This record gives sequence, structure tokens and C-alpha cells, in this order.
Amino acid sequence: MSKLDELGLVYLEALKEVISTVTGIHLQVGSRESNNDFDDITGIMYLNGKKSGVLFVTAKTPDVRFLCSKFIGITPEEVTSDDISDTMCEFVNMTAGNAKLRLCGSDYMFSLLQPFVIKGNDVSIVTKKVTHVEAGTLTNGEVSISFKVVY
Repeated sequence: MSKLDELGLVYLEALKEVISTVTGIHLQVGSRESNNDFDDITGIMYLNGKKSGVLFVTAKTPDVRFLCSKFIGITPEEVTSDDISDTMCEFVNMTAGNAKLRLCGSDYMFSLLQPFVIKGNDVSIVTKKVTHVEAGTLTNGEVSISFKVVY
């Protein structure tokens, strides 16, 4: 396994731990495939370091609504659009923070920057051909959330 493959596992485990800790929902690895698709809610954070990158956490609105309801302790019907955006920002922020701890002392150590959210179905991210992408999806069969980290 290459260092970059291991890097993908770091982010996958970080996201898995964040979701489990804040929602009580345990998700399993559904896929380690990378594609160019983004769901309609995507949290993003630039990872500023010796080897800079970008972290994306993406999911469908109904899945984020459900995870958000567990996260903040209200019913899915009470979850607002702002709650969904805030939740995705928190998920990407906590995933990056968890990964940062796991990568301490490595060439992939980075600073946390302000997360943000992009909403919509027609999102595409274009990178240079030399860019490395690691990706993964977590699911329990009913809810799915994915990440991509681009270096």
C-alpha cells in the first residue's frame, strides 16, 4: 500500500469516527472508488501544508438531514437548510481535525482553515492530471456520506 493509499484510509477512518461520535450511527466502508460525482451538499476545506490538498465531504440532502437530526437532537422535520449547511461544515472541520492528529509529524501535516459548503447537483471540480485523489463512501444501507481528498 502506498503512502497516498494510506492517506485515504486516514481520512476514511477520520470521517467514520466523526459520524459515529456525533450521531451515534455506525457506518461501514461502502466503497474506496474515486469518481467525479458530488452529491447536492458538499463541505470543503483547503488543507494548507507542506503538501497541500483539499478535503471534500459530500452527501445527499436527506442523508445529511437525518445525520443532522441525530447530531443536534431534533427530528428530521425540524432540521433547517442552515442546520444542514452547518452540519456539513462541522463534519468536514471535525474530519480534517481528526485526520490532522493522525498525520502529525508526517509530510501531510496541515493547518485547518475555514470550511465552507457548496449546494447543488451540478458541481464539478477540475484538477491537473498529476493530482492524486483518494476517496471513500461510508454507509449503513440507508444513509451514505462520502469523502474525497485531493493532493
